[in-house]
Amino acid sequence: MSMVNETRGLDKRPDNSNFFVRFFKYFLPWKGDKAGEVFRKVIFIGSIVLFCTSINQLNDFLSVDKEHGEYSAEIQSLEPDFSDTVLLNGNSGETGDNQAPESKERVVQEWAKKSLKRNKEVVGWIKIPGFKNSKGKEHINYPVLQHDDNSYYLTHNIDNEIYESGSIYADYVVPIDKNGQPDNITIYGHHMRALGTSFTHLAEYKSGIDFLKKYPIIEFNTIYDSNEEYVIVSCFVGCEKDSQDNGHCFDYWHYRNFDDGEYKFDSWLNNIKKASWYSVDVQCDADDDYITLSTCCNEVADTRWVIVAKKLDSDDDKEAILASYKDKKDKDIYFPQVWKNAWGNNRKYLGWSY
Repeated sequence: MSMVNETRGLDKRPDNSNFFVRFFKYFLPWKGDKAGEVFRKVIFIGSIVLFCTSINQLNDFLSVDKEHGEYSAEIQSLEPDFSDTVLLNGNSGETGDNQAPESKERVVQEWAKKSLKRNKEVVGWIKIPGFKNSKGKEHINYPVLQHDDNSYYLTHNIDNEIYESGSIYADYVVPIDKNGQPDNITIYGHHMRALGTSFTHLAEYKSGIDFLKKYPIIEFNTIYDSNEEYVIVSCFVGCEKDSQDNGHCFDYWHYRNFDDGEYKFDSWLNNIKKASWYSVDVQCDADDDYITLSTCCNEVADTRWVIVAKKLDSDDDKEAILASYKDKKDKDIYFPQVWKNAWGNNRKYLGWSY
């Protein structure tokens, strides 16, 4: 028996064929291969193809990531100096004895002219101060544009070029111009996940009250304003279709001017308070100015993460407002049905890059 084992295989002749032929015969299906050998080779070839495809996709992603990062930094370099300000009527605030206050004109501020030169559809600038990336630049620090629809700047940048991250833009229905602006300006931006551009990092306001307390202020100025601050009054998950919430979706984007038909201030205020993940003591009135930031919510498909902020005025005690922030209990938060289907009546935060 041992002799059989010792001599087994001695009758096989060495393969003296060309090295390259032997190489291909080892890795590629060849005439005379058994089924198991063919299967092994097919699996190997598939693995190589998958590996090469993954490397190519990774390279494409890194290239896009670098491109978007560089372009985003370039746009943010347009950040204005709000100390360079022209007051109403361009006369340092002197209205004259015979000039009624209501005759004051909305004048384009000096800080806005650089951005307007690049794109005449720039209507403002938005920034969350102090909320910075690893390079020390604010995550959200962008011009705000306004087209004649709500789709153009989903796919175009400030230079009117096709751009995956799109632009930050204001709802088009009520123009922001020298004649005025909406009571509540809805401002849209993409959630770009791992790219991190546009409104991606608004998702971090889901992480808890401590984050909100750290970054409660949004600086937003139309091109007719300077040095305006807005304090966050509500953060909530919204849906876009009635079918997502038992036929009663809160259409927050329709609340532009609070004297317009069915879209009244009291209804709006009640809804944003009911759905908010946090509470805050701040007096909100119909004659105040508001902004509503809207981006995709990555925890549930086709939902929105919405942040509402009120412009601070001389009657507001900023420090008292910021000290009043509290975490609401999940049972006290109104979640759309589509959210409840996924997470129950509970908050959930998957991270901004998810």
